[in-house]
Amino acid sequence: MTNEEALKKFLLDIDCLNELLPWTGKFNLFDVLRISRTEIRHSNMLAWLLNANENHGMGDAYVKALVQKLVANDSAGRYDVFQLALMDFYSFTVQREWNNIDILLTSSEEKTLIAFENKVGSHEHSDQLNRYRKILEKAYPDYCRIYLYLTPDGELPSDEEYWDVMTYLDIVETLESVSGGIDLIPDVRLMIDNYIAIIRRDIVDDQQLIEICDKIYKKHQKALDLIFEHRVNNRGQIAAAVRETLQQMSDEGSIVFDENSTDSWLCFHTKEMDAVLPPLSANNGSWGNSNIYNYWFGRTDESLSLVFELGGWNLPEDRKKIQNKIIDIAKPNDKKREDYRYKRVYSKKYGIDTENDLQTEVREQVTKAIADLKNWEKKLLIKLQQN
Repeated sequence: MTNEEALKKFLLDIDCLNELLPWTGKFNLFDVLRISRTEIRHSNMLAWLLNANENHGMGDAYVKALVQKLVANDSAGRYDVFQLALMDFYSFTVQREWNNIDILLTSSEEKTLIAFENKVGSHEHSDQLNRYRKILEKAYPDYCRIYLYLTPDGELPSDEEYWDVMTYLDIVETLESVSGGIDLIPDVRLMIDNYIAIIRRDIVDDQQLIEICDKIYKKHQKALDLIFEHRVNNRGQIAAAVRETLQQMSDEGSIVFDENSTDSWLCFHTKEMDAVLPPLSANNGSWGNSNIYNYWFGRTDESLSLVFELGGWNLPEDRKKIQNKIIDIAKPNDKKREDYRYKRVYSKKYGIDTENDLQTEVREQVTKAIADLKNWEKKLLIKLQQN
């Protein structure tokens, strides 16, 4: 079957997608806000649900039920069942990002804390759990301390001796059970039902959804592979937004955009740096043109990197001396001053929240990156003059 025939067959059977309407056809607040996979938003939502004093109308029912689930799964005998079951959860305060801990519940009356480290689409790094535990031990030495590592699929924590595993299936099943038995006001009901739906669709494995998607894919594999291969992905959209922003800034005179840039190598210069490192008289530099330096943006699906790179080919003696001075200032421990084609002396990475409007997010990050670069460049040029 040719590509064209596969696409025609898929289009003639487009009603097969109607089976997905229960997941795609309903209004969902988290889809509208584009935050269904954003870790920080899930932590905000959970902090609200876990706070017995908040306005969701469940009181302490949800946090109590979640703790009961934890105790019921406690095969290691870590917890005092009677102590946890009889605690006054209204006495707890809930904090976000206290010492970088995602969610922290503390009660001075109960002398108890519950810490959540929440991971959605990312993994533990930099010995986080061990560090957080030591911070809490120091800050709350006489408290009963409960450490919960929350992930979609029950990933094991590095500090397994102290941190218990909790999954998003625990979160959603408990929320369904508790909220289903309470007469919530319409706004809260909408919020909670939307949250349950988004967890089941995007965070935990919904077996029915998996089976339907698998059936559709097997039937139209060639057409769907073709569509996926040629879709406009994040990377392409990011490159287009970076190019548009650089062109606008160039038109305004703050930078000089190289219009010959490719999407994988979006390059620009500044008048200030051009005055210090003017181009060669021939197109025999490191990049096959007259440039002896470049500022350029690289990108992935979720980040941008702004780089300042020097070119080392066919440098006149005066420019070589200036480049060596720049290396002395920016990379004082770099001893290689001869026979390099490229030398990176500045690089800074900027994350892109793909749940936000991508064009706006990229424009803001590019603007911030260039402002940071200009500040760095200004300090560099002052030091260069002093030398």
